[in-house]
Amino acid sequence: MVHLINTAPETDSQSFEIKDVGVDNFIEEVIEKSKTIPVLVDFWAPWCGPCKNLTPILEKLATKHAGAFQLVKVNIDEQQELAVQFQVRSVPTVYLVKDTAVVDGFMGAQPEQVVEQFLSKHISTASPQEPESPTDDPIQNLIDRGQLDEAVAALEEDGSDESWYRLARLYLNQNKFEKVRNALGKLKDNTSTPEYRFIAAALHFAELAYSIDSEDPLHQRIDANDQDWDAHYQLAALSVATGDFAIALERLLQIVKHDRTFNDDAGRTGMIMAFDMLGSDHELVSQYRRQLARILH
Repeated sequence: MVHLINTAPETDSQSFEIKDVGVDNFIEEVIEKSKTIPVLVDFWAPWCGPCKNLTPILEKLATKHAGAFQLVKVNIDEQQELAVQFQVRSVPTVYLVKDTAVVDGFMGAQPEQVVEQFLSKHISTASPQEPESPTDDPIQNLIDRGQLDEAVAALEEDGSDESWYRLARLYLNQNKFEKVRNALGKLKDNTSTPEYRFIAAALHFAELAYSIDSEDPLHQRIDANDQDWDAHYQLAALSVATGDFAIALERLLQIVKHDRTFNDDAGRTGMIMAFDMLGSDHELVSQYRRQLARILH
């Protein structure tokens, strides 16, 4: 959990318009505001294609649920200090701040229904004057209040597969990769479920993307050698992390097409992991399964 420093005086004013924030007003608009209403912080950049897909979705939901949460935007090109503080390695990255602490988040341009589901765990659709009612899930209530240590302890004590899955997702959102692996290792049925495959795939790509400081050197390597498959694979991981699965799958397909020996057929393995994240019904999965099958046969 990222605890945020509280130094500004409290304010009674509260508005729900979408705001651009930076170092100068972050305490007031995010930290103080989060004491009374959840704040969704969208880290973005003008050059980011997936950001352009996600922004209208966030703004639509902010309007739909006006008063239930505050949407703020951080341009990482202009606010590099905040990007470093929050360990933003790729954009878009979205964090939800509640009671002065980051309690959840996601990376990449997610579909509207996924973002809606994400928000439903943390916001009340009641009017701003009505108190937020707790859910029937005591652990989710702990997470919503920012009591992550207590939530983790309760999930570990329960010890069910469902609890380990929830822990793994919680740690994945916080980029605590070793703890994700530890949680997955506690599962009784630890390889066959769609949930496990999703988390394992997301962990693989997120960990690789997190280790990349900038994509520019990777593009330079490809400009010098268009068959630098390691650079292609790393860029594919960054695309997955930002939700641009079409670009990721195309890069991975080219690796399969040109060099099955690269890193023990990593192109094909990476495509399968991307399929696991998207789900079998996704149109990209159908499209790229057919192309992969043609190459393999």
